[in-house]
Amino acid sequence: MTRSPNTAAVPSAPRALWAIVKFFGRRPGWVSLSIGLLLVNISIELYLPQIPGNAITALGSAQDAASVSLRGPVLWLLSLVTLRAVVGLFLGPIRNRTVQRTMGDIRAAVYDALQRRTFRWHDNARTGELISRASTDVGRLQDFLFVCMLFSVDVIAGLLGTLVLISRLSPTLGWLTLAALVPTVGAMAYFAARLQPRWRKVHDRHGDMSTVIQENIAGVRVVKAFARESAQVERFRRKKEAYLQELLDAVNYWAARVPFAQFLFGLGVPLILWVGGGEVIRGELALGDLVKAVFYLLALGGRIGIIGQITNIIQNSSSAAQRIHELLQVPVPGVSTIPASSMDRPIPPSDRGSIEFDGVSFVYPREPSLSLLREEGAPPAPKPVESSRRHALDGISFRIEPGQTIALVGSTGSGKSSLLALIPRFYDPSAGVVRMDGADVRSLDVRDLRRRIAIVFQETFLFSASVAENIAFGKPGATRSEIERAAAVAQADGFIRELAEGYDTVVGERGISLSGGQRQRLALARALLMDPEILLLDDATSAVDATTERAMRDAMSALSPGRTTILVSQRLSTVRRADRILVLHEGRLVAEGTHGDLVSRDGLYRELFRSQLRETSENS
Repeated sequence: MTRSPNTAAVPSAPRALWAIVKFFGRRPGWVSLSIGLLLVNISIELYLPQIPGNAITALGSAQDAASVSLRGPVLWLLSLVTLRAVVGLFLGPIRNRTVQRTMGDIRAAVYDALQRRTFRWHDNARTGELISRASTDVGRLQDFLFVCMLFSVDVIAGLLGTLVLISRLSPTLGWLTLAALVPTVGAMAYFAARLQPRWRKVHDRHGDMSTVIQENIAGVRVVKAFARESAQVERFRRKKEAYLQELLDAVNYWAARVPFAQFLFGLGVPLILWVGGGEVIRGELALGDLVKAVFYLLALGGRIGIIGQITNIIQNSSSAAQRIHELLQVPVPGVSTIPASSMDRPIPPSDRGSIEFDGVSFVYPREPSLSLLREEGAPPAPKPVESSRRHALDGISFRIEPGQTIALVGSTGSGKSSLLALIPRFYDPSAGVVRMDGADVRSLDVRDLRRRIAIVFQETFLFSASVAENIAFGKPGATRSEIERAAAVAQADGFIRELAEGYDTVVGERGISLSGGQRQRLALARALLMDPEILLLDDATSAVDATTERAMRDAMSALSPGRTTILVSQRLSTVRRADRILVLHEGRLVAEGTHGDLVSRDGLYRELFRSQLRETSENS
């Protein structure tokens, strides 16, 4: 049993964190400068105890304490403290710039990865989960980047430097320090290994909660229409309580164990003071050197506290890094290309626009695009790919000549939209070949392929931008006259000019400030502006009245010589004007021909025709 190609194994925490750390590699100069300044400060901090220690030794060994001048040590201390402050003034802004720029690189990489995912991948991913990963999880990495660049260097350099300096003062004290340090770090590592899965549960619960919020914002009209506000509030409350419970479990687990680790290290302080004091009494260690050792040990205790904070941040961030790494590394099916074969020879430019389906079958998969950890923190067990339903398309074969207008008809779920989606490679067929201009579409560059095709989806989406920007989305460099011409063909120019600011009017999110018919006309104008070789219309006039649809059809006919058009429509007035009609039923091509040919036969199209005539008669 193998894992589906649409999902990826959950990456290990170290691998995910290393993938994040590698983003620092884009700014090696700034990272090196930050670490260099930090090492200067660490060196100053490690040297500072030497000054009072040496002064105390001098005072203890002098016959007359008054003869010992403290002016030099005091000035030296002031100089080093001042230098440390000056270095900190430069280190702060440089560190912040480096981390924030790196955060920007990570956000850009996540956004780019989401844009490059296929339709198939997005079909099986939850929008709220993606938002949680792309925003909240990325935000959680900020503390990790600061830790990685600063605290980790501080702790490692500080621990090693402190051990070396104490060992130079007294090998015995050095070994005692190491003996206190090892079990402390070991206990924290043990607890940390059991903390990371808890944080992963927290992040997954946050994704569930974000999904509820996103769905209710997007579907607020449905919620209110069915008076389900209270039920949705209760649904959110349950998700919120589950998130808070996991969060408290993770926080309390760590909070209860850090004091134990600090206690273990704290036992070493009186032990070292006892042993070191004995060495001073025996004359084996100078009093000032014992003071140095105590200073170093207290500083080391502070770093042990920092280790506790670092460990919590790393475990929290590692879960976020895993979730982000899954976005960046999930295999992308359906965008690979295959070499062009001798059977895929492009035809002359005058004939560009031909489309051929050769034994095409297609099944929608339903496996999730993102792998989520189970309650025990283990990756989900691999599952075989299962289809969400029967074949959306089954053994479809036909050819469309350049410049033809083809209509697709059939009952709901017959495969019309699925067929359209295979042409621009939103999906790849499960079997068979789709060709354009005689070439397998998988051998063509995806970007070039889609630039030659314009599609108007069944569900119209508009961005929160001006009307002109929405129309010019596929052709950003279009002039205002080109935009207005496309709008006029789509019968949108009239209502656009009646808007408050005309073409500069900003429409609401998803265009909800416009009617369904107005949104469809803007979407059609957006497609026509690209002047595509192939135009795909997925029930693109369903929300406009018959008069507007007729005007749109006549205007498009005047502009479409040589353009291949495939349309899905429920209106016979549109379908009957097509050069050829393809009739689909349960994913199969059951008939094709002109309107007259199909009506004269005893088949599905004839029944659809009669059914619509009856509905028209009853509604008139």
